[in-house]
Amino acid sequence: MRSSWFDRRGGRGVNARYAVYFVPEPETALAKLGSALLGRDSEAGHPVPQPRFPGFPEEKLRALTVDARRYGLHATLKAPFFLKQGMTERDLLFFADKFVMGRQPIVLPGLAVKRIGSFFALVPSGETPEGQEAIQRINALAADAVSFFDPFRAAPSEQEIARRHPENLSARQRALLIEWGYPYVFDEYRFHITLTDRLREGAETRPLEESLRTHFGQVCNERVSVSSICFYKQSLRDTGCEFMLLKRLHFQKT
Repeated sequence: MRSSWFDRRGGRGVNARYAVYFVPEPETALAKLGSALLGRDSEAGHPVPQPRFPGFPEEKLRALTVDARRYGLHATLKAPFFLKQGMTERDLLFFADKFVMGRQPIVLPGLAVKRIGSFFALVPSGETPEGQEAIQRINALAADAVSFFDPFRAAPSEQEIARRHPENLSARQRALLIEWGYPYVFDEYRFHITLTDRLREGAETRPLEESLRTHFGQVCNERVSVSSICFYKQSLRDTGCEFMLLKRLHFQKT
């Protein structure tokens, strides 16, 4: 299967994209519930049964999570990118060790199911001073990741830019897209763990929202420790082009 990302530079195949994610630790309830919702454990590399939601046939829930399943349960820190010519995967991971040195864990006091535009996600609860501080710290972590790993990122092709529909972006977002390869960075960044694909315009979403709130009910009240980053790799030669865990790096206090 040839991906639409394939062959983007003058006939030369670019076979992989890389992303920097926050992914919940695999033994946590958040990771297990999130992977179940998407129908795939991207860290272990195998499918898992999806839950049964009232009023949602199994095939409907599966259809609403096609893209989310391909990307895996995650919150983006640096969006998927191709390596710049001359850079290697080994270089990227070697550089990554420096990024986690001296970093302290960030503890989110809780999460909430929220609709963001046309899809559902888990977002941090920020009603308290503790929550606001955690959001500020995680936004800073994402900003650091964007700039720190940018020397490895190839400039976006015209095709990649077009896929972001720049005509629908603000002037600020278009400028960020051109400079950083993604429009939702720095002041435009919002930490979120994606739960569904984009929903059709005008689709009735209340039953889905209620099911998601029930599914994640208890875990939303639990603290979430952001104490590692994950490098994910999308091999464009693989059928399905799924993102898989390449390496998890835990923060190392100094």
